Amino acid sequence: MLAVLQADLLKIKRKWFWFLVFLGPFGVIALQMVNYGVRYEYLVEGREDLWQDLIQNVNMFVAPALLLGITILASQIATIEHQQSSWKQLLSLPVKRRVVFSSKFIVTFMMLLLSCVLLFIGTCLLGIGLGFAESPIPFVAILKNSFYPLLAGLPLLAIHIWLSIILDNQAIPLTVGIFGAVVTLFAYYAPDWVIWKWPLLYGDQEPIWYVTVGIIVGVIILLIGMIDFQKRDVK
Repeated sequence: MLAVLQADLLKIKRKWFWFLVFLGPFGVIALQMVNYGVRYEYLVEGREDLWQDLIQNVNMFVAPALLLGITILASQIATIEHQQSSWKQLLSLPVKRRVVFSSKFIVTFMMLLLSCVLLFIGTCLLGIGLGFAESPIPFVAILKNSFYPLLAGLPLLAIHIWLSIILDNQAIPLTVGIFGAVVTLFAYYAPDWVIWKWPLLYGDQEPIWYVTVGIIVGVIILLIGMIDFQKRDVK
């Protein structure tokens, strides 16, 4: 597994993946910089918990940005093999198919995890820059807002890795991902079983419920994808 992970990391070393990893959290924080820059008095004046308001404002854009990040990164990491027609060569090596499949998942997850770290740092810095440091920084709440959406969105990551690997035409997973990002924007009042709603962490359940269910369902879909990939013919 370690050798396959190292190989996948080398393949993306000189690609524009890392720019996307930075672009997602930077875009979310930049939107809030503009938001507070234009409406600072309205957003701050008379508010009791400025940090909580900031976290809620950031959260509005986290889920759509996460969905787009999952879609693009999953598609691009699979496209490397599709463009080079190297699936057959890769799978002829003494390595199990489930290891190849899970490696793509893990590498994509690691990149998204780095985006979450950057979002956490960016949120803290934005709050300090806006003058909220007079109140204690709610590190735990910011951590949850930065990392919980990714954990709740693991089923979507598993689905997109699966689709991107088995389909040569990346227009299909990209279309599904863009549609999912749009659905997420309007999913606040959707039923709790809608997986595109889970990264919002909003509904009748506590946020930890969406995280727990997301992890469980994500692992199940990942295992189903592995089994399907093992049975498929490769070109």
